[in-house]
Amino acid sequence: MSYLIRGGLLADGTGGKLRRADVLVEGDSIKAVGAGLGGADSVIEASGKVVAPGFIDTHSHADGGLLTNLDAETQLRQGITTAIVGQDGGHNFPLTEWFEKLQQTPPALNIASFIGHGTVRGKVMGDDYKRAARPDEIRQIRALVAQEVRAGGLGLSSGLEYDPGIYAKTEEVIALAELAGFYISHVRDEEEGALESFEELIQIATEAHVPAQISHIKLGSSPVWGKTQQVFARMDAAKRRGVSITADVYPYTYWQSSIIVLLTTREWDKPALWEKALAEVGGAKNILITGYAPQPAFVGKTLAQVALEQKKDPVTLTMEMVKAANGAVGVVVTAMQERDLHAFLHHPEIMFCTDGGLRGSHPRGAGSYPRILGKYVREERVLSLEEAIRKASALPAQRFGFADRGQVAPGKKADLVLFDPKTIHDTATTKDPQSKPVGLTDVLVNGVPVLRNSQLTGAHPGRILRRL
Repeated sequence: MSYLIRGGLLADGTGGKLRRADVLVEGDSIKAVGAGLGGADSVIEASGKVVAPGFIDTHSHADGGLLTNLDAETQLRQGITTAIVGQDGGHNFPLTEWFEKLQQTPPALNIASFIGHGTVRGKVMGDDYKRAARPDEIRQIRALVAQEVRAGGLGLSSGLEYDPGIYAKTEEVIALAELAGFYISHVRDEEEGALESFEELIQIATEAHVPAQISHIKLGSSPVWGKTQQVFARMDAAKRRGVSITADVYPYTYWQSSIIVLLTTREWDKPALWEKALAEVGGAKNILITGYAPQPAFVGKTLAQVALEQKKDPVTLTMEMVKAANGAVGVVVTAMQERDLHAFLHHPEIMFCTDGGLRGSHPRGAGSYPRILGKYVREERVLSLEEAIRKASALPAQRFGFADRGQVAPGKKADLVLFDPKTIHDTATTKDPQSKPVGLTDVLVNGVPVLRNSQLTGAHPGRILRRL
């Protein structure tokens, strides 16, 4: 089947200026780009719209439930055509079996996966993980990493703020990263210790002789607000030494995780630690409860609201909740500054991500890319549209080795997005986190329309993208 995308403004992914051009798609690839093209089975009118490469989500949790939600609607409606999963130290093990399942029942978008440090560590150490790994255990973990590399894993991911990764020594991660060939990390501390955590990532990349990426980069508490230039200085210094450090970011000033990540230790019974942690994110009013099994009625309220209702101080309440749920207290915490987010969005080597899933409770899972193009490109002019498209497509394609994607050019795979630059915006909120964005009308994956005139087509042409 062939398609002519006619009359659109082309943002080809390189960062070059918008230009009017037709795009001819034949099979799964782009055959021609230019003026006055013809000879297609079907025409997609693109007048008034931008035609861009499909967006590559560099930190995705779309693997959760994907096999029973093959449409991946929240992803397609953002223009995401490739999701990179296996993040924060966890992946679908073994990759060979998971990839086979996806090949038998393909999803609507392309999938690539990292190898989760926490997953392979858990396979070897089991429940006895609250310690450093022994040399013999590291050898066993390395064997599992090698197995997953052969299956096509992109590299090693870690979640050093979570169990079991929090107990791993830096040397353990180095030994695994050097084998995996690339390192991406949710670092040990995204709050007060963020700069030191970025330094650890740089050390791992340096000693393992691999490129590395900081996942969903942020400065998540008051002691580090405003220190973006110090972050960039560290990245630049590493680059001068021949160590390639990049990052990704999502376009929100609030994050989602378990409340226990506010502490860098597992000393959940120390009131002074909680008092300090809550103060550094602006207090209990900035902590929205999104998951708490012992008391579901708390969900949707801030910690401050629940504390008032329960007639308890926030620190006492937090400690009681953490104990009752063994740490499993889901929260959305407003703890970043717009000026820092602007700096990260603008930086030429920081690409974009959602850090979201198919049906998540944070709006980033349904709104990240339209939010960038609407709020931060059109309204606030933090970066140009052409640069935003580059950072959503060609930059991650180059970074992760997808040589045949990320640009609108002859011979490239036809992962394409059409949107109205005057109207595109997100509508997802914490109260309605899966609300559909506006202004993005058409998406093709491997030359097949999966979103057409804002309607899902039901096609599932997604492929597994393996490390080559």
